[in-house]
Amino acid sequence: MATNTDPKPAMLSIRLDAGALSALDSFAVGRGGRSAILRQMIEQVLEENSGRPLLERREGIAHNRVSLRFTDAEISVIEYRASQRSTNRSGWIKALVRRHLALKSRVDDGLLNELAPIRMQLLRIGRNLNQAMKAANLRMMDDGDKKIENDLRRIADMRMDIAEQIAAVGDAMHGDVSYWKVAD
Repeated sequence: MATNTDPKPAMLSIRLDAGALSALDSFAVGRGGRSAILRQMIEQVLEENSGRPLLERREGIAHNRVSLRFTDAEISVIEYRASQRSTNRSGWIKALVRRHLALKSRVDDGLLNELAPIRMQLLRIGRNLNQAMKAANLRMMDDGDKKIENDLRRIADMRMDIAEQIAAVGDAMHGDVSYWKVAD
């Protein structure tokens, strides 16, 4: 961990959605800015977990090999499940084992990369629907136009549908581990 006495601290880069970054910036005002807040958070987490055993992670290729034998039926199921996750059977088995060893919080970065832009598009659609709803409400208030009530109900229904889809995609991104749960 870099401290103030380190001559050349290391650099860390992260990606946040715009809303989270805006909230972080608001929180960081008067507290030293983004870097100071993130540094404090990281140091706090490291300090709180200092008594926990650390796992050494090797960069690159895993060097330990395990040999497994499966029946034809088991291989068929593994290949089918792997294809559903856009991976090969070795990748699927590794992800399953790593999930059960709790070495990785997310098991499918490919799925995450596919879902992130979908969620962003849904958020944009939701914002557009909110703007349409506001505009329609203003029109109804200004003109007293009661004909627009049906349109407002349809927009409200669409907003609910989009909100449900955003939540479902978010759950898939963050709760993807449910796929890997099996009975003990």
